[in-house]
Amino acid sequence: MKPSKVIWFIFVLLFPFFGAGQEKEHKLVLNGYVKNLHQLQFVDNLNQLQWTTLVHNRLNFGYTPSKSISLRLEFRNRIFYGDAVSNFPGFSELMGMDNGWVDMTWNYGESGHMLFITSIDRASVRYSKGNWDVTLGRQRVNWGRNLIWNPNDIFNTYNFLDFDYEERPGSDAVRIQYYTGDFSKVELAAKKGRLKDDHIIALLYGFNKWSYDFQLISGIYKNDWVMGTGWSGNLKNMGFKGEVSYFVPRTNYLDAENVWSASISLDYGFKNGLYIYGSALYNGSSTDLGGSIENLALSGITAKNLMPFEFSGYLQLAKEFSPIFSGSFSTVYSPTNHSVIVIPTLSYSLANNWEMDLISQSFFEFNGYKSLGHGIFFRIRWSF
Repeated sequence: MKPSKVIWFIFVLLFPFFGAGQEKEHKLVLNGYVKNLHQLQFVDNLNQLQWTTLVHNRLNFGYTPSKSISLRLEFRNRIFYGDAVSNFPGFSELMGMDNGWVDMTWNYGESGHMLFITSIDRASVRYSKGNWDVTLGRQRVNWGRNLIWNPNDIFNTYNFLDFDYEERPGSDAVRIQYYTGDFSKVELAAKKGRLKDDHIIALLYGFNKWSYDFQLISGIYKNDWVMGTGWSGNLKNMGFKGEVSYFVPRTNYLDAENVWSASISLDYGFKNGLYIYGSALYNGSSTDLGGSIENLALSGITAKNLMPFEFSGYLQLAKEFSPIFSGSFSTVYSPTNHSVIVIPTLSYSLANNWEMDLISQSFFEFNGYKSLGHGIFFRIRWSF
């Protein structure tokens, strides 16, 4: 879509509220960050080394014209430079993909080793008064409970390997929440994409029982009916969370295969600052991604298909060594081909609002002892 059409769409969405109410002084907020990420990739030989760098700038605008109305506009600018741009077929299309109803992503300056992309991933109006909360526009509808795998997160599924996108994707949606009590609510959300079958509409009921937060969901997920449940609470001193979703095709459901997707997690923090997190996933539609772990980083995963394997496990150990230095070690394992992902991370605070990270991702199949690929990432971030 041309930029002028998107600007017109945002103007029509936000204009009625620019002069709304004189209940309090208007408040405009701006924050964001600039990141520089260097990436080195190779399979099993340093002679195959590929280098790519990313300069990533994010700008978050918030405007509150009245007590009950708030506006949000957030976008990111990314400049890629290096081997991935020139050597990876379809890199520009993949990085510039926008699945929203309105295409708000633009690819500029693609030439040789360089690519410049601007994306708007938040553009919404929120109305909140009494027990009602209504949001319209591009937003994140987050129904997930777990840290890594979220079968209930049907609107905004994300890939946990994409660590540089902390905000996660948004959807062009309407979200209506009504709070029936201090710890209970009813929520209706609907999303429309550009493709014919890319639409989701679902209802969530959330409540608290036995010191646990529960949720029940039901609705239409693209070509399926979906129903599910999720919970979060504690088992003594351990955090305990889980999500289950069940997908039934809306057509030919008697002959089609129904799909279960379920995840469960436990986490615990020790007095010495050590934190441990473990999660397990059952994926009933694993064959759709080809059953290969090296496809995961670039796969279009969905709530119905979160991993290329039927069973997967995740374990993370994290430790804060000092107020400015921390580290973690994460690993993913699947019995299929004994597939393993190893992810060590080191983080250091250089100064106020300045951070430095060193991250590695390595992929293996120990059934045949194959090294499938390695990525080493060095990142500096300045927040404002």
